[in-house]
Amino acid sequence: MKGTRWFSLVCFLLIAAALLSFTSACATPSPSQSSSAPVSPQANSQPAAGAKTVRIGVLVALSGWFSSFDELEWQEAQLARDMLNEKGGITVNGQKYTIELVPEDIKSTADGTQAGATKLVNDEQVKFIAGPAAFFSSAAKDVTEPAKVLRAISFTTDTPGEFGPDTPYTFLSHNASIEHAIVGVKYLKKAYPQVKTLAFVMPDDGSIPYLDPKIRALFKDNGLNVVGDTISYPNEMVDFSPVAAKIVATKADAVFLENGIAPAAGSLLKGIRALGSKMPFAGAMSGSGGEIMAVSGKDAATDFFIISPFPGDPNNPPLMQEVLKRLSDKYGSDRSIHLQIFNSIWEIARAIEAAQSLDPAVVREKWSKMDTIETVYGTGHIGGQVTYGIRQAVSHPEPVEYLDDGVVKDGGWIDVTVP
Repeated sequence: MKGTRWFSLVCFLLIAAALLSFTSACATPSPSQSSSAPVSPQANSQPAAGAKTVRIGVLVALSGWFSSFDELEWQEAQLARDMLNEKGGITVNGQKYTIELVPEDIKSTADGTQAGATKLVNDEQVKFIAGPAAFFSSAAKDVTEPAKVLRAISFTTDTPGEFGPDTPYTFLSHNASIEHAIVGVKYLKKAYPQVKTLAFVMPDDGSIPYLDPKIRALFKDNGLNVVGDTISYPNEMVDFSPVAAKIVATKADAVFLENGIAPAAGSLLKGIRALGSKMPFAGAMSGSGGEIMAVSGKDAATDFFIISPFPGDPNNPPLMQEVLKRLSDKYGSDRSIHLQIFNSIWEIARAIEAAQSLDPAVVREKWSKMDTIETVYGTGHIGGQVTYGIRQAVSHPEPVEYLDDGVVKDGGWIDVTVP
């Protein structure tokens, strides 16, 4: 009996050893087998060997009162990234780089802007930042300038700290308040030569003490006089009827709105027309005729113009035409077009390639000495020493849309070069 048990145990051990050997042989492929095996989905999701990226931070308001503007800017920023990457990204010293965007919500506040800039610089360690717009810029300055992070801001309203001699690592990448005022005055004189007096309106965002004298000087140089004081309103305003009443009460030949966002302009246009005024309305601001009319209504939508590309304009640069088509296909034809942060990202990429370096100091040195740079609006001119005290401002041609009896029409292009 004992011998039978030992025999059974030996047989069991021999069978187990054979099975273990067979399993190991199946589980370990030969070199030829492993080279032909399919790559797992996880491996496919990893970047190819040698792939590199340039990370660009984006300071943009995705919440708060300014988000109605900046949500569109963020959509356009992603399109800029996609179009650059589709074209092969950028090349530095023979190495290809794709663009990666790192967004931070500035929450439509100075504190949110500073917090977003701090996270991008300290945590994300980006070396290039696109944005933010206007008066939010100064809140990022104390973070980005000491760190020598190159910023391409998308707009300036001339409040202290936004853009000037104390921001050597900051570039203005898009026509801003002064440039828009130039466009507005040029188009107003062309379309309404009879206009001599203006009701001047600006949002009360802290910029009035700084911009007001400069814009008034521009008016005076062009034979235009402001009636009374500058009419202001808070950015958060909902009911614009009191402001419309003040504008009509001036009995000026036309109203000139400097800056602001499209919903405010549409509300003012509606209010003015409701009071029976037919005065021309100059919108020296980004937006679209369609967005204005959606607020004002068709009956009020006449004798109004705004700075905006017109799809199908034969004078649109090829890049602009492609951008307009892609935005329209994805988001609809009535969408406002801003392209401010689009320009910031596009120009950062162009400046990096021109400098053939990813060092912000080297890129800054090269960009500040260039005379021109390509923008979505065509060739941009680099200047700003006289206007801003620093030669790091890009100005470019601007297209105009106007409203005529409830129809959006093409107003043509106005060239702008800021010294």
